[in-house]
Amino acid sequence: MTTTTVPHSPVTRSHPRRFTPLVVVGLLLTATLAVTLVNPGGNGNADDLDPANPGFTGAQGLAHVLRDHGVAVTVVRSQRELLEQTVDGATTVAITGAQKLSARTARTAMTHAASAASLVLLDPDPEVTRGMGLPVASHLTDLTKVRAGCLDTDLGEEFRLAAADRAYVPAATGSGATTCFPDKNNGGGALVSLPAGAGRAPVILIGDESLIVNGAILDADNAAIALRLFGHTNRLIWYVPSAADIAAADSTSRSIAPSWFRPGLVLGASAMLLVCLWRGRRLGRLVTEPLPVVIRAVETTESRGRMYRKSRDRTRALAVLQQATRRRLASYLGLSGSADVGSVAAASAAVSGRDYGDVLHLLDSPAAPDDSSLLERANTLSALEKEVRGT
Repeated sequence: MTTTTVPHSPVTRSHPRRFTPLVVVGLLLTATLAVTLVNPGGNGNADDLDPANPGFTGAQGLAHVLRDHGVAVTVVRSQRELLEQTVDGATTVAITGAQKLSARTARTAMTHAASAASLVLLDPDPEVTRGMGLPVASHLTDLTKVRAGCLDTDLGEEFRLAAADRAYVPAATGSGATTCFPDKNNGGGALVSLPAGAGRAPVILIGDESLIVNGAILDADNAAIALRLFGHTNRLIWYVPSAADIAAADSTSRSIAPSWFRPGLVLGASAMLLVCLWRGRRLGRLVTEPLPVVIRAVETTESRGRMYRKSRDRTRALAVLQQATRRRLASYLGLSGSADVGSVAAASAAVSGRDYGDVLHLLDSPAAPDDSSLLERANTLSALEKEVRGT
């Protein structure tokens, strides 16, 4: 028996490719909706140095540890809320993000905290220290893992600060100020403790905002330093200034441009210059290229004349003749190209001896009822032009 095998043709499956983008978009929308439902509140507070921010630049970790150690932490995020708080000798007032203060709001905050056990300022700039009237000067620095090396404070002499970008120098000797974490190159230190003065609580200035952030509080001895400064008493008022507290009348010496603006401007200008150089070299020098067809100007003129003749547009043909004659006459007579027809007619009449009215009618009248009138007018225009040229 003979077995015959019938070859099977391959089955071709068509994939609806046009639906692929729709499927991808649908999956993205589904994933976004799922994330929103699982975490409707998002990441919460995202402000830098805010005790409610759990992110890298927030300070939620320090706030939780202080509360676990029995410190009553009250967070205020505007000066109005600060002024509503009662401050006494059992209260520590800490101000983070001090660069959002103006001289006026800084002075108001210091006056309200005059009866506090201590006022802690994180990285205040000269505008804040001048506004508060603090007897210190400051300068930018770059300290890393610097040893405290100071006595008569709550800090251990061997404590090490992970980093600092500002140092403070007491303005007068014998003021009782204590300097820690010294800047051996330019003087002063990253932390200066000022004793209480007239209308002022004891003030501690520290030139390092990253001391308390979640991402750096475990570096070196940052955690121990932060707990000593913020947990000095059983009650802490944590003031996070708002830029909305600054009135329009408050003068400020700070730049309103963000910190990235100047580097971004330099980078953008450099990139534009490099692109110009790159494209300039890519274009190379100019080269001549022969045209495929060369057409004489007279052929173009004759073609336009034939078009006017075929369409019987004598008015347009006469207008072209008059315009060209006026332009040439103005050039012969030393007039500007924008001279009006009356001026050209007057000058032409004076040179040729013709009547001004006849010349003006010749150069401006559109009347050409038939081909013979158009031909006569063209010859008269040519004769006038010869008379003006003197040929």
